[in-house]
Parts: sequence; structure tokens; C-alpha cells
Amino acid sequence: MTQILEGRVALVTGCTGGIGSQISRHLSDAGAHVIGADIPDRDSGNNTASYHQLDVTDETAWQRVIGAIEKEQGKLDILVHVAGIVVVEKLEKTTIEDWRKQMAVNVDGPFLGTKVAADLMRRSGENLPHGASIVNISSVAGLIGSPLHTGYCASKGALRLFSKACAMEFSALNYKIRVNSIHPSGVNTGMVEHILDRFVENGFAPSKEEARAGLGPAHPIGRLAEPEDIAKAVRFLASDEAGYMHGSELVVDGGYTAQ
Repeated sequence: MTQILEGRVALVTGCTGGIGSQISRHLSDAGAHVIGADIPDRDSGNNTASYHQLDVTDETAWQRVIGAIEKEQGKLDILVHVAGIVVVEKLEKTTIEDWRKQMAVNVDGPFLGTKVAADLMRRSGENLPHGASIVNISSVAGLIGSPLHTGYCASKGALRLFSKACAMEFSALNYKIRVNSIHPSGVNTGMVEHILDRFVENGFAPSKEEARAGLGPAHPIGRLAEPEDIAKAVRFLASDEAGYMHGSELVVDGGYTAQ
């Protein structure tokens, strides 16, 4: 693998999950010094150079982590907001607590992280050909609707426009920080298994096996995404190869939204 991120420092939230761990690995393989962050008190994987426990909804925790990175590394070139949750439930049965929980993790988390990291990334970006890079993992659910996903769709749609607004503001302020979002469709992780269970429970499919069998054909490319598919897209957006991508939404969905 070409070391297109050699010398860069990257922070990946949600790094212990299926997508986050692969993003960490791909950034590391491309030469980046990857710092992982997640809710568990330690990282059980080997894809990061260091690890911080982080509740992305806690501004003080963000200040602690970004402060530690500045002290230890002196810069932050790449920030990838991966941490996210989904509540699969009928609208009428969705509690305000479940609604707010999704908004807190999926929207407040990237807001707080971007806010706290902006100054360090601004200074870091001044030394890079195409600036620092923030990549927000949204979803096709931020582009189109889906049953039992009202809160999730709302949160991922908010993240999509938050990304664009940050891109415009940073440019207006002459900050060399590029901001883009990625929109995957179904990814072969534990989250999809949970969604399938809930669809069966709510009568949207006769069995989990039949629900799973229909996932691949629903994507014109013929299969679900693997975490590596999303990680490769992140690696691209984080690199100088994507130096002209700013405020963009990169859809990685096997043709799902092209239908």
C-alpha cells in the first residue's frame, strides 16, 4: 500500500466497531499514526497506535482527548467521526429518550469533536498541501427515508448538512480544513444483524434468513458493503488525492440510491 498518509496524525472515533476498526487499519496501513477513541475503557484490537476512552457526547471528554493529542503529537491532520447508534422502532413507539440518544451520539458527537478540534486542525492544515481532513460517516439514511428509522434518518440527515455547513464556514474563515461526509448503505456488521431482527419482529419480513437473503439483491452491485469498502473511501477522502473534495457527500452504496 502506498504510504499516502505518511506522517499524518489521525483520530478515529468508534474505533472498536466493525467499520471503525477497519478505518483505523486502512489509515494505519497508509502510513498514518492512528489514535483510536471509543466507549470501552481499552481497545481490544491492534489497529491503533494509541487509544483514548471517549464518550462522544461529553464535551469535557473531547477537550481531554484533543488536549492529549496536541501535547503528545503536536497536531491533528485527520478526524473521522464513526461512532453512531441506531434505534429501530415504529415512530409511534419511539420514546423521546431514544430520539435524543440517537441525536446525541450521531449529531452532538461530531459537533463537539469538530468544535473542540477545529483550532488544532486549523494549525495542522496550514502545513499540508490540501489542508487537514474531517470525514463524517453519515448514511444513505441521511439521503432517503427508511421505515423504523425515523430518528436515525433525521440524525444522519443532520450530519450531512452539518458537514457542508462546516466546510463553508472553514473556507470563509480561511481554515485549511476539508470536511466531507460518507453515505454507506447496509454494511455487513452487527448493526445490520440488529436491524434484521427488528424488521422481523415488526412484521416487515417473515424470517431473519429471508430478510438477509434479500439484502444483496436490493443492491444493484449484488451484495452488502463490507467494512473495508467504507474504510477505503475514508482513506481516499483523508488523503491529498481528494484535495479538491470539500463539502461533498460520497455515496458508497453499491448503487442502492441510484434505483
